[in-house]
Amino acid sequence: MKFKQLTIIFAIFSFSANLFAQSSGDFLGIKLRPEVQAIVKEIERKTGEEIYSEFIQQKDYMLGSSLISEDGIPVVLIDYSLEDDPKKLEAVIVHELLHLRLRVNNYPTFVFSPSVQTARGPAIKVEQSNVNDLKNIIEHRVFKGEMERFDLYRHVNLAGDAAKGAKKQKGKEGGQTEVINYVRAILEYHKASDIEELRKIYEANNWKNSIKTGEEIAALISQSNPQTLQAVETVFLKCILKLYPPPSPKYTFKLTLDPENKFWRRMIINTATQSVLRKNR
Repeated sequence: MKFKQLTIIFAIFSFSANLFAQSSGDFLGIKLRPEVQAIVKEIERKTGEEIYSEFIQQKDYMLGSSLISEDGIPVVLIDYSLEDDPKKLEAVIVHELLHLRLRVNNYPTFVFSPSVQTARGPAIKVEQSNVNDLKNIIEHRVFKGEMERFDLYRHVNLAGDAAKGAKKQKGKEGGQTEVINYVRAILEYHKASDIEELRKIYEANNWKNSIKTGEEIAALISQSNPQTLQAVETVFLKCILKLYPPPSPKYTFKLTLDPENKFWRRMIINTATQSVLRKNR
């Protein structure tokens, strides 16, 4: 079976909930360690707003999410299932706070330009979730050392989620979502046996290209070990070219700063030709 390649044709989140401000010392009932309290204070100092947080029903396989609202307010949302699991709750809270700290230090988010099209429609509507996941995986490498120093990774095991989903997709073509899931498995699963289990399911589904592309993207992220804003943008561009390979070498992707976003750095993903990029340098 062929790899379902969604070729880019070259030419947001909202919520309503009762949110509560959190103190740096007590966050959703968790007493934060001093190092994490410092992260909270940094986020609040740089945004000029208190962090708001609440337990909500997250999407399948999601334990937490974070964002800066259109009004510049930092928000952390945690799944209800963690309310009575303090160790896992602390791990997910810290994880989301580390994402927010990157936001307030100008580490970018990435969004497709409305002009970028795929065979299924505008990329911003049908492929944006894969870009968000890729950004998150790259950011996990940025703060991997801190999560390990806090000894929190062991409380959150992602293994099994992708395997369950892949089994349900047997007989269907593998695409970019399956690639992202395989990248996550390689870089974030605790046990090699869990990665091997997922690989066998992918092979049974005849998703060999998903395995190959996932391994290539995981290698790019691991080898680059991005720690700076510039390194994150560079490896993101390399990865997205693997995830959505252009129809010919003369085409590529480019990132431009979104001038309308006031509260954090957001890069717009657009298509370009190599000749145009050379002229702009």
